[in-house]
Amino acid sequence: MSASVFSPATITVTAGTTITWQNFDNIVHTSTSDSTGWDTGDIQPGASKTAVFNTQGTFKYHCTYHRAMGMVGTVIVQ
Repeated sequence: MSASVFSPATITVTAGTTITWQNFDNIVHTSTSDSTGWDTGDIQPGASKTAVFNTQGTFKYHCTYHRAMGMVGTVIVQ
């Protein structure tokens, strides 16, 4: 996370992969599933949080605080 965007915005991984979100901004962000899934809670500046993706599918997510600014992403699990 940097400049209030997820980078990459879309990522493709294999089932069982752990994804880490690192916050390189100077404001708080989250990684929150659009549906039932995960919610990292607040990720403070300089901190990181992880989630494990065991189920195949396409999962859209957002930052709770900056969704309206376009801070959204997609995890594709194969």
